[in-house]
Amino acid sequence: TFMVYIVNTNDAKPVFNITSRMYKIAEELPPGTVAANITAVDPDGFNYIGYLLYSLSPNEYFAINKYTGAIYVVMRMDRDSKPLRDSPLVDVQVTVRDSPTGLHSSSITITFNVTDMNDNPPICHPGALRVQVPETEVTGALIASVTCQDIDVDPVYNNFTFKSLSCLNCNNMFALEPLGSRNIVLKGNLDFEDPNNLYVGNEYSLAVVAEDTASPYMTGTVYIYVTTIPVNEFPPVFHPTSYVFPVHESSGPGASIGVVNATDRDFPIVGIRYSFIAGGSMLGYSNIFWINPKSGSIQLLVQPDYEVTQQYVLVVQAVDGDPINPLTGTATVTVNIIQQNVNPPLCSPNGTILIIPMNLYPGTTIQDYMMTCTDLDSPPQAFRYSIQGNSNVNNHFSFTPTAGTNITRLVLKEAFDYSSGLDKLWAYKLTVLITDDNLLAGASQPKGLVQTGTIIINIQVVNPYLTTVITTTAPHITYVTRKENVYSPTVWYVPFIIALGAMLLLGLLGYLLYRLGRYLSTKDCSCCLPRAQKYKEPLISDTDNNHKKELVMEMTKINTVFDGEAVDPVTGKVYEYNTKSGARRWKDTQIVTKPQLEQPESSVLIIPVEPPSPVPEKSRSGKARPGTRSGGDPAGEKAPESSGPEVAPTSQRTGRRTALPSQRSKRDRLEVPKEVPRNTSTAQRPPTQAAVLETTDLSEV
Repeated sequence: TFMVYIVNTNDAKPVFNITSRMYKIAEELPPGTVAANITAVDPDGFNYIGYLLYSLSPNEYFAINKYTGAIYVVMRMDRDSKPLRDSPLVDVQVTVRDSPTGLHSSSITITFNVTDMNDNPPICHPGALRVQVPETEVTGALIASVTCQDIDVDPVYNNFTFKSLSCLNCNNMFALEPLGSRNIVLKGNLDFEDPNNLYVGNEYSLAVVAEDTASPYMTGTVYIYVTTIPVNEFPPVFHPTSYVFPVHESSGPGASIGVVNATDRDFPIVGIRYSFIAGGSMLGYSNIFWINPKSGSIQLLVQPDYEVTQQYVLVVQAVDGDPINPLTGTATVTVNIIQQNVNPPLCSPNGTILIIPMNLYPGTTIQDYMMTCTDLDSPPQAFRYSIQGNSNVNNHFSFTPTAGTNITRLVLKEAFDYSSGLDKLWAYKLTVLITDDNLLAGASQPKGLVQTGTIIINIQVVNPYLTTVITTTAPHITYVTRKENVYSPTVWYVPFIIALGAMLLLGLLGYLLYRLGRYLSTKDCSCCLPRAQKYKEPLISDTDNNHKKELVMEMTKINTVFDGEAVDPVTGKVYEYNTKSGARRWKDTQIVTKPQLEQPESSVLIIPVEPPSPVPEKSRSGKARPGTRSGGDPAGEKAPESSGPEVAPTSQRTGRRTALPSQRSKRDRLEVPKEVPRNTSTAQRPPTQAAVLETTDLSEV
């Protein structure tokens, strides 16, 4: 009999023993909460020492216990925010591996479904509203609409209703309509002037509560502040609507007549301003009354005149201070002028000169003088006449009648007595007083105010027995009207025409100046520049008119100054050179190639000279390049030049050399021989030139 023992080896994979791969978990689980328990078995576990290790794929929400397989929460899960708001499923992969060899492993995918819960209250945006409503808003008008939102994902949890509306001291002024909606409507009266509304300051604070329809019934609150705006509803009203004020004719400017008053039912009070819109004009014045725009007090601007206007009807307007829609109210003011004696009597003639004889009988009218008086305030029977006492010496004159009429005559009351010496005055200046005291014959006291007029009468008493004839002139009044510099509306066109003509002349003058400037800008004005004056006097006075005219020509050859010597290494000859320009010449080179002609002193010596080679432009300026040819040397070297006497400086204007002062002092000017042609141009000169030297001795040549 054979007994076979089978030895267990690790040749099988671990096997999960779970029945479901989908797990539902609620959101907002605290970290550490076990979400699932995953278990597995190893078929090789019989008589095998070992254990299983669990691991989880990387994720942000879960972790696993590697020994027990328990999966627990490691991070807050919010179903109402991304990414779980878009998809609530979280897939994780669980791997189990045997140990200690770790040769075999198994994996499984588990899905967690994160479910929503009612964890968010309704949130309103904005959380507070400020609304302004005019006081004239009608009942049922929409005041405000609130907007709220619940961010829970599940429709069961994100539904809510507006549960209640509360308001302090509103007296059911507002309501949610329809009930449970988000619309707030007006249910009462917002009259700004209502005492109840004034008591609360016309401001109302409302609170609307939004509540979830599911447990745990979370709520959100929005606040609404309603302010009532006043509206200008009522115009100003005068109390009473018409006024009657009396004013005396004697009242002067500034006198108070009365006060008008208007009220406005609107609140707050913004002030009322008063003004006249009609009435009050008199004799060129647009209005003789003034009203205080704030207080409504009426005053006089000028003194009224009963004889012109007895009654004024004014229309006063009151305007409230609303800047957008001002309202107005009007009232009628009647001003009655009370007549008073304010005008003095006016009498004529005034300033009359009367001449009477000294033997005039008493009771005689003086030259038929008759005085007539008028008064706008008094009837003709109200005048009384008198002569001021100090002007009526000895009471010689009086009026008849003295009262009760507006016409009276001047008569002689007492005769003159010059013989006894009682009267000494021959000229009288009477001051007549006319009083409108309204005294009739037999009246005891004056009525009302009294005004007095005054005139002057000059009386001259003459002696009729004198032989001199006195010429008298009947009294009369002459009115002279003189106007100086008085504007007349009928000649308005005179200043207009003068101003128009002046403007036209100024415009024409400006246009002419403009054209003149344009013309001068195109012209050459060099002719206007001052010219240099020529010398009128000769530099050398000509004393001898019979002098002999001589033509003297002076030719100066410009020689280069050679200030250095050197030996030519090829020929062995000595040459001279200029250290600045580089010009060279053989030493002892003769310039004069022909024998000199002997002439006596004070004669002209003509020395034929071969023409010098043309000098380059750079050599002439003293800047010739070293090594270049100077002259016509066929050997390619510098053509030698003869060294002569002291070289004269060159004139910049003519290009000629002038003799030095030391040379000019020793030389005499020689006549030009007849063989030398005069005024010969450069182009006609022969190739061989002659040097004309001015000298006094042939030995100097």
